[in-house]
Amino acid sequence: MVSMVENAVAADAPALGAMHINAFETDQPEPLFVEPYAVAGWGGFIRDAADAAAAAAAAGDAIRAGPQTRVGVIRDESGTAKAACLLRIAPDKNAVAGLYADWEDLWGTPLPGMSRDRMDAFFGGMKAQHKTVMGDTPHIYLEIVMAHSSARGRGYGMALLQFANTVADGMGLPLYLDSNKDVTALYERLGYVKQPDEVRTSNCLIPMLRPVKM
Repeated sequence: MVSMVENAVAADAPALGAMHINAFETDQPEPLFVEPYAVAGWGGFIRDAADAAAAAAAAGDAIRAGPQTRVGVIRDESGTAKAACLLRIAPDKNAVAGLYADWEDLWGTPLPGMSRDRMDAFFGGMKAQHKTVMGDTPHIYLEIVMAHSSARGRGYGMALLQFANTVADGMGLPLYLDSNKDVTALYERLGYVKQPDEVRTSNCLIPMLRPVKM
């Protein structure tokens, strides 16, 4: 059965925040995020995506400029989001700088118990290699692909990646992401190419690029 990817809605924010912690922080000795922070961050991305969708509807067939956001989710039988992706889109050169924005501008001020130094190191390494690879080229940044541990093995990750590919191909844009080493083979199957080691500045994530499909 093909998994249906839907646009997230405001009510999904708590589930996405909890999923973020489940997917990325459960096995960490010192987590980067706390759940209220993740919930607030995902809530902001969903609002940005809703604003972008409203602007697109108002524009009709006109070509939209400026930064855009998409949050895709896959739901279980009860309607609960069990997998999600975050796409940040720069359709033109003027929008690209927004993809390199400071993490605090995107996620918000860290909460008590969070380490600003660790956040700087984590996001700084990703931003540096992202900027080296993409420069001022318009593109889509597939920032996050995640699934709750209870929903893994169902092909949700593949469905989300195919969704991102469809969005990118429809806009004529390349896709960039930072990959854990254990999933690079999956990304390669879907057209991503590992970038040279010399551009890598993150100590845990590998830069990958899916070129424009002509």
